[in-house]
Amino acid sequence: MTKPRGRRPGHADTRAAILRSALELFSEFGYDKVSLRAVARAADVDPALIHHYFESKADLFSRSVLDVEINAERALQEILDGPVEHLGERAAASFLATWQAPGARERFIAMFRAAVNDNGPRRVLVEFLSREIFVKVVQRLGLPDPATRASLAVAALLGIVMARDILAMPSLTSLKDAEVIAGLGRVLQQHLVEP
Repeated sequence: MTKPRGRRPGHADTRAAILRSALELFSEFGYDKVSLRAVARAADVDPALIHHYFESKADLFSRSVLDVEINAERALQEILDGPVEHLGERAAASFLATWQAPGARERFIAMFRAAVNDNGPRRVLVEFLSREIFVKVVQRLGLPDPATRASLAVAALLGIVMARDILAMPSLTSLKDAEVIAGLGRVLQQHLVEP
């Protein structure tokens, strides 16, 4: 029996292959530098199949990269449960645990790379972290100016990710998780809780 010629037809595993290839490419090159044709080549499928499964490049990006299970309400409770004096550390620990979940790191790196170049992913990422987590933390604590506090907290998280995981600054990549949580926790505590 001879192997069929040409690109793989649309079977059940085709969508998964497209998603895997898109995640790898977005993670390595960022949003702007990845084309749908490049994803099709990497997945070894006809480019028309990309349009069969996904409406656009943005749709493919959101389904391949942002498809990380983040339970915002559970994260919010983890951050709020406990003494307010340690809220920043709990927020840092929650973020780090989400970051280290299987498959999450690659997805987040792709999001951050895309956020540097494109307003859409930047807006989605910042809005999610700000609105669904940090604004609610500040509101539940009854503190003033939740939007500004949340933006500062998001900036701190994005800064540590950029410096540690994208720029790979040696002094940060060598830190143990407990050291990251302690340092980032102090910054988050200041932004979210302190006057």
